[in-house]
Amino acid sequence: MTGEGSEERASAYDPGSMPASSLVLRKAVWYRRPWFLIVLTIAVLVAVSVAADLPHRLTTAQDAADQNATIALINTDIAACSYALTESYGFYNDWRHGSLTSAQSQQVPPLLAQDQTSCTLASGPLYDLSNNIQPVDTAAGRKIDSAYQEVIRWATNDAKDAVTDIIAAITQPAHRAAAQRDLRRRDAYLRADRVRVEQLVAAAAAILHRPLTPLHLPKLPPLATS
Repeated sequence: MTGEGSEERASAYDPGSMPASSLVLRKAVWYRRPWFLIVLTIAVLVAVSVAADLPHRLTTAQDAADQNATIALINTDIAACSYALTESYGFYNDWRHGSLTSAQSQQVPPLLAQDQTSCTLASGPLYDLSNNIQPVDTAAGRKIDSAYQEVIRWATNDAKDAVTDIIAAITQPAHRAAAQRDLRRRDAYLRADRVRVEQLVAAAAAILHRPLTPLHLPKLPPLATS
């Protein structure tokens, strides 16, 4: 009788005798197990990350918008140096024309010192210009990047040195002649830099077949000669 009971229990749990739907259910539950869900989640995250890193083609409109955004940042950061250089030219020309009053002559040297600082990396805007701008790497963007590098040289080399020459010409009689010679040389560089920047922006606009925001380097007044 014991043998019969054992046979009955074995028969009751024989997988071959169970309904097909119950067998299917038991075989399918593996995809709900935690290890599979974790592996699946990791696989999805890796796929999304790889897709995000793949290069994608910018539309011309988006490319132009990106270049205009870069130019706007450059214009913002260069504004203080542009103003300082223009002001320094004004002081120099007034001094050469003999139109500065005694009171103004006393005010000019400290103002020129401030102008000089505005065109160095000690100036917050120029530090930002040199370190925190990255043009988008497209054919047009490479032209804007070249213009950007020209602007940095325009400010931190030629503009700064032009103001230094103006300070020496006005306040250091022993170095006046040498300072004025160097100022004329710097003035030629500044004007050539501006033309080059305009050409590079125009080249980027030609690639995009649409106008771009101008880069605002100042049109400097001619240096007074007497």
